[in-house]
Amino acid sequence: MAKVFAFARKSTLALRQRRAALVRSLRLPPALIRASVVERFGTCGSLTCRCRSGAKHGPYYYLTQCLAPGKVRKFLLKTDPAVAQARRATASFNAFYDGLEELSQINTELLHRGEDLEGGAPSA
Repeated sequence: MAKVFAFARKSTLALRQRRAALVRSLRLPPALIRASVVERFGTCGSLTCRCRSGAKHGPYYYLTQCLAPGKVRKFLLKTDPAVAQARRATASFNAFYDGLEELSQINTELLHRGEDLEGGAPSA
């Protein structure tokens, strides 16, 4: 769920300045992934294993990506460097998306105020 920004009390000038700063700072990172890194613990099939009494095997790390309704891509991250890389890539996506969401909400507020999104003058 997106963070909701409170722009109603900010001046139009302040919104335009924040918008300009966001546009300057938003750079598309090449190593980003829209996914989640999931930590799982599991049990095995052995009836005498310690995992049956609560000490489960793991942690195992998976990268999970929802592609479409009912379409999920999920695979095991087998090494610590792969887990670290996946965490950095998902964090990069989240940071980029947060900036994009703020920019979208600023543009929505400016449009609501009757401002021109392309230039600097209010729309008629």
